[in-house]
Amino acid sequence: MIARAFSYRGSLTDARRLDAHLWKEKDQRPVLVETRNLCVRQTVEGMQVMAALTAASHAEIAFWHLYVSPRKTLTAAEAAKVVDLVVTELAAHDHPMMVFAHHDKPRAGGGANHLHLVIGHVSPRTFRALDMRHHAPRLHKVMALAAYLIEGEAVPSRWQKSIVEALRADGHGHVADWLIDELGVVPVIKAPRMTDSMRRAAQAADFPLAGFQPGLERLWKSPATEAEIAAFLERNGVAVGRGNTANVIAFRYENLFVGSLHRILRQDASTVHQEAQRRIPGLLDSGESVAPDAAPSCAPRELLRPSDAERQARLDLQKRIDAVEGQLAGLKTKRLSLIYRPGHAGSRDRKSQEAVAARIHRLARAESILDEAISLLWRDAGWMARSDLELMQAAEQIVTSAEQDISLGHSDVEITQDEKVEQAPAPGLGP
Repeated sequence: MIARAFSYRGSLTDARRLDAHLWKEKDQRPVLVETRNLCVRQTVEGMQVMAALTAASHAEIAFWHLYVSPRKTLTAAEAAKVVDLVVTELAAHDHPMMVFAHHDKPRAGGGANHLHLVIGHVSPRTFRALDMRHHAPRLHKVMALAAYLIEGEAVPSRWQKSIVEALRADGHGHVADWLIDELGVVPVIKAPRMTDSMRRAAQAADFPLAGFQPGLERLWKSPATEAEIAAFLERNGVAVGRGNTANVIAFRYENLFVGSLHRILRQDASTVHQEAQRRIPGLLDSGESVAPDAAPSCAPRELLRPSDAERQARLDLQKRIDAVEGQLAGLKTKRLSLIYRPGHAGSRDRKSQEAVAARIHRLARAESILDEAISLLWRDAGWMARSDLELMQAAEQIVTSAEQDISLGHSDVEITQDEKVEQAPAPGLGP
């Protein structure tokens, strides 16, 4: 889970531009979740109220725009929890705020929804401005806490040391221990798959970058044949060529650079290039003759836009994956509680260390099965027509074959132990 913040001085042009972005309906469904300390009919009017409040102080900033991008699709309760954590950290309880959620967003390495928070810089009650000093590491600390509570998966940050110290000072030492165990004292931060400038350029060219890169990654990990990868590139109007060095495999749409293979896969460039020479030699040979500034023969732009049927199929797949990911996140957070806070695991009677260790082992195995089920859904859309029981049984067989030292009898013990997960047990894995 990641978050970023941007400040606005409050001009009407900026307010209208941000309002149009918040209500944008292309490939998503915007929803105004809630407003606090505001009584307006239009959201752009709320931003004007925030701008007018600066007249009561010497503040130059009118409001802040924060966005939160989770790794899983958040439920309404989880989204509210994240908002409360941010408001508490910034001490913004008395400040005007609008919360937006963008649903049904095409997946780009994260959940199918994300949040936008517009927070007024000046409070209408105290006329004091927000203390936004060092706001970036503070927001990263909040996201680390939210990841522990909701996702169970740590996100590296350049402010790891200060985040750990702040979490300990706030009484969340168990979260700090988890971050160090997962990421180390100095975490390795992988380069992003796409930069902000690349994203804006793709948006201006009407190229679906957020769908192309994850789609290529899933296709590569399938593993797909060279013909299937070539067909995918042709449908998107993308050509293969050499990057700035010999080991870099670059993709271009017309004159637009849309990514390099090792960045998309987040792996070493030499390793990816060697694998590409083995898997797609024909595409590489054809790409070597393409000049870097030459525009490839691209598919018509209307072919890049998914049809209504394709979009609905993608959303249906996303919803089914969300159901499995919700259970998977619940198991991860439960396992973290058993490891880092065994006394707060929710059990009425204290269990022995052996019993706790056995349950942690069962939870980890159940997580592996659910994770493999998600991989099956991404790799083969044919699972959409098959039952959850068949999906889980297939995933269980894959995990069992990969772990010969674990007997089959251990595979169907956990998943329903946690009361929250018990409301939606995974078929084929319950006792």
